[in-house]
Amino acid sequence: NATGHTTTSVKLQPKRLTAYVDISKKLIAQDNAGVEASIRADIVKAINDKLEATIFGENPKTDSYPAGIFNGASLKTINTFKQLVDFEAELDDANVVGEKKYVLSNKSRAALRAMQKGEGIGLVLENAAVDGTPAFYTSNVPANKLVYGDFSNLAIGSWGDIDITVDEYTQATKGCVRLVINAYFDAVKLREAAFVYGDTTANA
Repeated sequence: NATGHTTTSVKLQPKRLTAYVDISKKLIAQDNAGVEASIRADIVKAINDKLEATIFGENPKTDSYPAGIFNGASLKTINTFKQLVDFEAELDDANVVGEKKYVLSNKSRAALRAMQKGEGIGLVLENAAVDGTPAFYTSNVPANKLVYGDFSNLAIGSWGDIDITVDEYTQATKGCVRLVINAYFDAVKLREAAFVYGDTTANA
């Protein structure tokens, strides 16, 4: 075009996400609002865990599975505060100006909690922030890995209502009913340069 800029697009397509929750028949028999709320919370947790594990995984993109954010990622070693600062500078060099955040594996969180900025200066990870940048952690990020970026550049789409199938037979010998949950989601990075990826293995 006249400005010399190239416009691209990404496509979101529904991909089936399934999870299940086993509910005790004794719990169901109580039949009160608290039990219903507990079941609903379990269903939401099952969906969130599966979706989070998929988005922050290493799996390649297929017709039925979105690519995990770590798929094909070039991992930068982060064993020192200097390496961390250089790591963050990559987003500045890519002109990423949005609100940046960290998402950490539990082992990376532990490594950064023990990493010093310098003698008498303090630790890298304090008060849920990596050197002042908000940080979140989850067991659904691969061990020793982390991602830093502007997560407004990660698009997540959903289609339709959540479908729940009541399976009274699979766990019958255990006195449970299995709720099988199906939903349709997709996730895609809008801009690859909006994220950088690290590995803290040596500090784990």
